Amino acid sequence: MKTIRLLLTLLLVSSILVGQTKEFSKDYFLQKSKKQKTTAWILLGGGTAMFVGGAALFDANFYGGSNSGADIGGFIMLAGIIADGASIPYFISAGKNKRTAMSFTFDYKPIYLSSDNLAATQAYPTLSLKIKI
Repeated sequence: MKTIRLLLTLLLVSSILVGQTKEFSKDYFLQKSKKQKTTAWILLGGGTAMFVGGAALFDANFYGGSNSGADIGGFIMLAGIIADGASIPYFISAGKNKRTAMSFTFDYKPIYLSSDNLAATQAYPTLSLKIKI
């Protein structure tokens, strides 16, 4: 009875592991990196534009005597700084995903066979994973 439970548990765990590894390919990580980098550039550009626009609004209204316009300009500047700061984790994640994608290689490696005074090669598909320590 214990062996049946153990075999069922191993079967379930192995099916989960196989299901998880289908999604992780080189193309998946490259696409994810590209999307994250695009998001990061949009946040950085939008945040910088908000900061510059808010600074111009703040400057025009602060010296003009209208404090409500200066307050709005200050909030827009703050939102721009937050958006610029939010782009940093996206750039970091995009770099990590790109390095992960470059560590997966799928290739056909030759295997040398010998039989009856003949040497032959046969190519087998291989998937390698480079882990930097």
